[in-house]
Amino acid sequence: MLAASSLVIWIAFFWCNAAASSTIAANASEIRLTPDDLVRLSDFGPSSPGAGEHIISLSPDRKMAAVQVRTADPSSNQYLIRIDVVDLTSRGPSRTIDEGGVFTLQFVSGIGGATVSTGYAAVTPIIWSRDGRWVYFLKRLAETTQVWRAAATGERSEAVTHEAEGVDDFLLLADDRRLVYSSRQRDPVLEAALGAEALRGFRYDSRFIPLFDDGPQESVTKRVTKAIDLPTDRARAATADEAADFVRHVQIASAGPLAISKTGRRAFVSVSDGLHGSNNGKVAVRRGSDLEQVCNSADCAGALTIWWTEDGNRVRFIRRYGWGSSEMAIFEWKPGSSQPERLYVTQDLLLDCQPVDEELACARERSAEPRHIVVLNPDTGRAKVVYDPNQGFRRFSLGSIERLHWRNEFGIETFGDLVYPIGYVRGHAYPLIVVQYISRGFLRGGVGDEFPIQAFANRGYAVLSVQRPDVGLLQREPSSSGVRDDKSIEKLKDRRSVLSSIENAVQSLIDRGVANPLEIGITGLSDGSSTVQFALINSSMFKAASVSGCCWDPYQDAVVGPRAAKAYHESGWPELINYDSDFWSHMSLIENARRISVPLLIQQSDDEFRGAIASYMALKQANRAVALYVFPNEHHVKWQPSHRLAAYERNLRWFDFWLRGIGDSREWKSDD
Repeated sequence: MLAASSLVIWIAFFWCNAAASSTIAANASEIRLTPDDLVRLSDFGPSSPGAGEHIISLSPDRKMAAVQVRTADPSSNQYLIRIDVVDLTSRGPSRTIDEGGVFTLQFVSGIGGATVSTGYAAVTPIIWSRDGRWVYFLKRLAETTQVWRAAATGERSEAVTHEAEGVDDFLLLADDRRLVYSSRQRDPVLEAALGAEALRGFRYDSRFIPLFDDGPQESVTKRVTKAIDLPTDRARAATADEAADFVRHVQIASAGPLAISKTGRRAFVSVSDGLHGSNNGKVAVRRGSDLEQVCNSADCAGALTIWWTEDGNRVRFIRRYGWGSSEMAIFEWKPGSSQPERLYVTQDLLLDCQPVDEELACARERSAEPRHIVVLNPDTGRAKVVYDPNQGFRRFSLGSIERLHWRNEFGIETFGDLVYPIGYVRGHAYPLIVVQYISRGFLRGGVGDEFPIQAFANRGYAVLSVQRPDVGLLQREPSSSGVRDDKSIEKLKDRRSVLSSIENAVQSLIDRGVANPLEIGITGLSDGSSTVQFALINSSMFKAASVSGCCWDPYQDAVVGPRAAKAYHESGWPELINYDSDFWSHMSLIENARRISVPLLIQQSDDEFRGAIASYMALKQANRAVALYVFPNEHHVKWQPSHRLAAYERNLRWFDFWLRGIGDSREWKSDD
């Protein structure tokens, strides 16, 4: 927690450096937005696409785009899923070419190398045939995912593969006659070995993750590459050349920003060791194996997307820009020149931008507008909306939004958004809820989407959505302690950096008369949950809290498993035998249970609730206000519509009760 003198200094520094760069006016509608309305919004594409992952699939002539859309229905606890084709040349209605399927979960390699589900939607590869007649995509029905294809006209839709274990990824080869895909098949040798070990008892080792399961995390399948001849629908083992094409497709997709001109020149992100892909790497151009030019300007660093102009003489790219990288800018660089030209800058979130002649087709989000598709002209700044699956969202009353800029105690540029309560009256101080930890794009529910920002605003709350400051901007200070202690100190420094960003912004809103200092709530999932933990112990600013993905305490070694525990130790977390370390005195809810006075709501998945039990019990034994809810068949992020709605509504009731005294206290009393 900041000392009083430091806080005064940094509040003064905040006011010297803070600026509201824009304000989005409130929607004048009288139709109140509810948590149910937020849950039912239509989404398309991954929430945060990684390298090679697309939201939009352009047709070969770049006049059409295909997207997979999912709409949650909490009453049935299911999703309505469809494939829409969009005409990029007009504002005509989209065409649905396939309907049905179930939600497909994303799986990633987690800490320690274990494969885990995040709870986010998996990326759905969508590929057009070269003649533009068919759209190929992955579709999950029942327990398996298969390759399907639908006629671009919407007249026909059919399964292409029929693999017992399903399909992971696929590639349509250039001749439009062969489809190569990866699948899994059960390995009888691995299956028999695991079964035999089960009869003797499993030895507890690095295969175990007690947080998730009571047995070893060990696969009994192996991945295979197969091909299907489309004219005959005959599946077979892929040839060596077909398998190599598939591997190259995967490698190119994950290599980072890359664009190839009509003459074969490659534009990419270059780093000092010659590898591709870096937040600080510079835009470069290569012909064949010869490096031609590197743009060494600071404005050429960190390109997210790269493409060539139609004449093939200039490279255009998108990068983060402005205060705390809060904006997105489009630059143009002519190889050989020292500086790029900035063409366009915006606070909007632009995703998966792809060239369409001299324009761009992008998925765009605005702070008060869910994701939609625009065709953007970087030269004029004009953007035409060509697809919006949530046009009805405009009918709801929304709180006006003010973009804020400030610095934290380490001098790091930070930004966030203040969402005013509906019916805001200047001079009246409102209860304020902090939502973490990304404030780019549509302000919906924070990371993990559990804290309904505009529903809070419709309930009379001001909401501060905070962007987490980059840990890479913290300057490392030399220490005489051991290496492991240095890493622990560095982690606490990062936690202080995040907390000071939040405290400085909240204090400024208190000073402006927007926020009531006696009614400040804080929320967070995952890293945001860690920030809440740290805040409850090291700050007196907050009066109620809600988290998910909680809690980090000295006993985490025992629940994350040996492999993940080792990875945490290497990154600086203390080992279990150092449970009484200075680090845990600043982080552990168990160790500080008697000192914590803030009511805490924990809404946890059944995947992760074991990590919160010790903290919950310690707070209960200290007679603190704490509630733990466990959601079945969930992961780090809650994916089931009914669960997301329940989390939204419970958060509203929690803060209503603890910040405003509204509600029935019996809801928060447990029988234990």
